[in-house]
Amino acid sequence: MKSMKNTILIVDDEEIVKKSLRDVLKDEYDTLEAENGQEALDMLAMHAESIVVIVLDVVMPVMDGLSFLEHFRNHQEYNNIPVIVATSNEDEGVEQKCLEYGVWDFVMKPYNPVLLQFRIKNVIDKSRMLMSERDPVTGLYTKLKFYQKVRHMLTEAVGEKFAFVRIDIDRFKMINNFYGIKEGDKVLLAIAKELIRISSVFDYFVYARLENDVFACCLPYREENIELLVNDLQINLKKVNKDYNIKVSCGVYVINDYNMDVSEMYDRAYLAAKTCKGKFVQNVAYYDESMIEDMRQEQFVINAVNKAIEEEQFVVYLQPKVNLVTGKPYGAEALVRWMHPKQGMIAPGEFIPIYERNGIIGRLDQYMWKSVCKLLRRWIDEGRNPDPISVNVSRVNIYNPHLVEILNKLITEYRIPPQLLNLEITESAFMEDQALVMKTMKRLHNLGFKIMMDDFGSGYSSLNVLKDMDVDYLKIDMKFLQQDDEFNGKGEKVLTSVVRMAKWLHLPSIVEGVETEEQVDFLKCIGCEYAQGFYYAKPMPVVDYEMYIARERRKEDQSSMNENASMISELWNTRSAVSMLFEALDVPVAIYEYRNDKIEMLRSNTLYERYINIENRELQRKEKEELRKVFSRIAIGNYDYHVEVDRENNKRYRISAKVLGKRTNTLVIMVTYMDIS
Repeated sequence: MKSMKNTILIVDDEEIVKKSLRDVLKDEYDTLEAENGQEALDMLAMHAESIVVIVLDVVMPVMDGLSFLEHFRNHQEYNNIPVIVATSNEDEGVEQKCLEYGVWDFVMKPYNPVLLQFRIKNVIDKSRMLMSERDPVTGLYTKLKFYQKVRHMLTEAVGEKFAFVRIDIDRFKMINNFYGIKEGDKVLLAIAKELIRISSVFDYFVYARLENDVFACCLPYREENIELLVNDLQINLKKVNKDYNIKVSCGVYVINDYNMDVSEMYDRAYLAAKTCKGKFVQNVAYYDESMIEDMRQEQFVINAVNKAIEEEQFVVYLQPKVNLVTGKPYGAEALVRWMHPKQGMIAPGEFIPIYERNGIIGRLDQYMWKSVCKLLRRWIDEGRNPDPISVNVSRVNIYNPHLVEILNKLITEYRIPPQLLNLEITESAFMEDQALVMKTMKRLHNLGFKIMMDDFGSGYSSLNVLKDMDVDYLKIDMKFLQQDDEFNGKGEKVLTSVVRMAKWLHLPSIVEGVETEEQVDFLKCIGCEYAQGFYYAKPMPVVDYEMYIARERRKEDQSSMNENASMISELWNTRSAVSMLFEALDVPVAIYEYRNDKIEMLRSNTLYERYINIENRELQRKEKEELRKVFSRIAIGNYDYHVEVDRENNKRYRISAKVLGKRTNTLVIMVTYMDIS
């Protein structure tokens, strides 16, 4: 197969000339041929990336060599393709015109094969050297060459005060994604052309495209110079396409220390640019010394991560979730805290955003998953019968192709039932590649994991996400509906609607950030199932969480035993008001005890005996199995549950179950049968 890396375009209308060139070049190069300048331009449009040299005749029909060169030089993307003019014409005027158009070399007809190959090799080597200095899309300097030019200019222009400006384009990725790479390149070329134009205004002006949508320039500093630069760039970008609504963000470092590395000047301009990125009304920000402290802290946080993970400086804190029906805790969310040996506790807000920006958050996620699995394993071994713990899955990991394998390996290694390790995925992570996320979630569900959509309502709030994504719980932040810690009418209505919508979709809702009794009462009224927040408990170390759960379970056991003893006593007393009410119910009802996956009926009313308790043993066995499934779901926190079953005589019943009381390892459950035939 021929290599497309070393292709030479021969542009000549004489077949005998093209054949002689082919014969000379065939051992080392592939060739493309064009009869005239127009054909050559068409071939360039299709094969520019593979063409390394153009050998061009001057005299041709349709479009001659000079006309070709005039069109050729208007395409900056062709700047690094060398042109060798092959001619027998010794007219100095033609030669001068060719040089003005940027011709790299000349070769006389008839060709000297050795000399021709030498000239071709020479221009290819020179082109490759320049390509390392020039950006292929815009033709501007690349980073290394730009830094060299800035250093030379600062050394040469003694006494002049300069500013280093970093320029990037807001939402440039969106333009590439929605309109295509070619449209994105138009935007980049518009910036490049404007920088070239502005450079003619100044005696000293160096500029470059550093990477992607990031440009930089160094120019004499006056505030009006910066304003001129930014305004002209913004105006010129609007000409590309008014629908793009493009905005540039510029960070300015006014150079005080001329001995500083140019890369450090860039860092300071970058810190300034970050402060106006994404702010529609602000295009320019100037660096000040406080920003360097932020950069140093960020670098410290990044550099320290490996050691922190190795030494287990990151620790698990747990914040309980509370079942609003029972008021009892049911599981917790695992949150990370950094216990630094010298700096003490470092708050998550000081390192989580940095790790998210730099992709390190994926490693921290996996560290936390492993830590929680170890913890669950210990609790199981100690006979604590733990409730589920939820862990966060960052955007980096949800798009990790090995995510499912990593989680499966953890629960296998630590022998953890997957339903004990719940996965919290932030709402925004669902938006980028929904097909991939859906595929990943399906595989996780097949393994038995439960998935929560975290921060619903604080980001994109797409109803399509709820419709398409198979999540098990909806997690809502209370604060996104509040102002100054007080309810307003709109907020209450929105939150009510979200919780009710979740119920229609059979999604239990968990509201986090709950801090007041008023909020708890409100959530109970609208039917929210779970709550999490400072009202119940702050995030706490594992040992404190263990004591918290032990206290709550002692209260629960004592309360349940008292309630159950009283209730069961009343039920067995046929003259009691409770027993009489039980018999008066107009639907079949039975009271069951569920312990260690075994079911025992305690009491039933007359209608149950008449319509439900029939002699069909196979039907009784199937119904008992259905009840066992219902009770097992209730035992892990779903305190209200129902299922529909078919019985004989075309009867269909909706079976509803509700916990009446609980003591250690035992539930007392009331089951009602509603005829929905």
